[in-house]
Amino acid sequence: MREFSPKVGLLLVAVWIGLIALGRQPHAAAPTTLSPALLYWVILAALAVASGIGFYGVLHYGRRAWRLADTPIARIRSAPQGYIELYGRASLLPGPPILAPLSYLPCAWYRYRVEERSSNGRWWRVDAGDSDNLFALDDGTAQCVIDPEGADFVKTRRDVWYGSASGARTHALWGIGAAYRYTEQRILPGEELHVIGCFRTVGGLRDAPDTKREVADLLERWKRDPQRMALFDRNRNGRIDPEEWEAARRAAHRQVQKEQLQQAADPDVHLLADPADPARPFVIAAFREEGRLIRYFQWRAAGCLLLALLAGGLLLTLSS
Repeated sequence: MREFSPKVGLLLVAVWIGLIALGRQPHAAAPTTLSPALLYWVILAALAVASGIGFYGVLHYGRRAWRLADTPIARIRSAPQGYIELYGRASLLPGPPILAPLSYLPCAWYRYRVEERSSNGRWWRVDAGDSDNLFALDDGTAQCVIDPEGADFVKTRRDVWYGSASGARTHALWGIGAAYRYTEQRILPGEELHVIGCFRTVGGLRDAPDTKREVADLLERWKRDPQRMALFDRNRNGRIDPEEWEAARRAAHRQVQKEQLQQAADPDVHLLADPADPARPFVIAAFREEGRLIRYFQWRAAGCLLLALLAGGLLLTLSS
């Protein structure tokens, strides 16, 4: 999920200011293509959209700040199942290294964008992507596997440079004369993280086993397998007598106990992923402090509120 940005609302306000400037041009100048009535309704529509975006941003960022303040911070080893906050350091899982596609630097996660300058000087995206590799969070008590898909990333390391189509860097001040712009965000191994998402643990026996139910389920599966039931027909009469059924029940009980012991011996694997619930954001911040992350969302909510109030006030003034 890409983070909502108030830049869209600011762009609409800029368009509105430009339209006002266009509408106030002297009559001696070249005639504008917009009639005064049409210009009026275009300005009202732009203000309405900007106000709506601002109020949406207030709810969007305000809900994230409230969720962070309301959700307890847990330690991985003793964390409850469900929606929680964790902090620790990023680490790599066993396997091939993760390399950022533009800088080729080893990392735990990356996001990149390649833009090409058009003939009119604007930048157009020609390539982009995110890492979908799993990485780990280590808080000193245990490790938790992070699935980054769907996360909002906050304050990650970000590099921007200019260059040619091959990716070779050029020394271009503010990109003047450069043909391509490269942007790359990374999370490095050992970097401090603060995350909030859906936590679950697989492996081991999380709850007391229901042996009786598991034995009954296993016997039910065996009854649908004639070859399996034939193993318990000792007198070969084609029927399972009560003594033979009791032997089958004891065999099922032994197998269930063996599987439970094997499951109890398996190590726990902790996972943190997207809750897939709009009311519960999945956030990965590249710093440890919870208060800093809460203030980040509060300031953005305040900016969106200011945008909504300004656009709404101007809308009411012009429409009255």
